[in-house]
Amino acid sequence: MSFGAKLKNLREARGLPRAGIDEVFNLMPGTVSNWENGYREPEEELLPDLASFFGVKVRELMGDAA
Repeated sequence: MSFGAKLKNLREARGLPRAGIDEVFNLMPGTVSNWENGYREPEEELLPDLASFFGVKVRELMGDAA
């Protein structure tokens, strides 16, 4: 599963709108949409914070099964 698909699944499981994640992480509007649609990926420094927010490991967030 791609990063964008994984992020979307995690976000929807929590009932959060895309804009909610943008706000939590102080991102430009539309950033999460770009990630979920595969147009961009987050900066590497943000991955641990995103993973922690969703309660997963970085590898899982990035779509790795391990």
